[in-house]
Amino acid sequence: MKRFLHIGMWIFLMVLLTGCSKFDPQEDAVTVDKDGKVIRVFADEFLDESGQAYDVEEIRAMMEQELSVYNRKFGVDHVILEECQWENGLLRIQIACDEPKYYVDYCGYYNDDFSTEETDVEFFVGTLGEAGEYDFGVSFVNTSGEAVEASQVMENAKNRVIILNEPILVETQGNILYVSSNVELLGKKQARVMAGDGLERAYIVYK
Repeated sequence: MKRFLHIGMWIFLMVLLTGCSKFDPQEDAVTVDKDGKVIRVFADEFLDESGQAYDVEEIRAMMEQELSVYNRKFGVDHVILEECQWENGLLRIQIACDEPKYYVDYCGYYNDDFSTEETDVEFFVGTLGEAGEYDFGVSFVNTSGEAVEASQVMENAKNRVIILNEPILVETQGNILYVSSNVELLGKKQARVMAGDGLERAYIVYK
């Protein structure tokens, strides 16, 4: 009996540890957690004109002030600063946004800081059935790198999709099924939107 109890506890512990894996990218990245919050990481050297690293506490204070001003219009903190620290030679700034719409709105509010070009940042997450306003007439590939028709991609309306237009690492909650041709598949749950001439929409379908 004790043996089976030990095996059961070991399985429980492994499941618990797997479920608590941290989103810890070493580059600009975004994910949507199980509660629907958009977690965005900005990772850069953040050097001044003389090549010296900015003071992390000054950056933190600046971010907190900006977020305070932004959230004031809602009366609720829809975007919060979760992390601001040096790690492996990079300054990691991590924010959490209650919903994708607040991430998009915040990016627009501080366009110079949160967009690689003078173009509005787009970000959608939901089921394929909810993404009707978006054009899926783009080239898709499956996880083997084989071209697939958009009709195949759209077969299961319950599958989820992230649509965005930033060159960035994306981590999904479920296993990736298809990506648009401007996305590099890195693993079951990771893909990188590749930079192009402009900010083009990228599609990552998962379940």
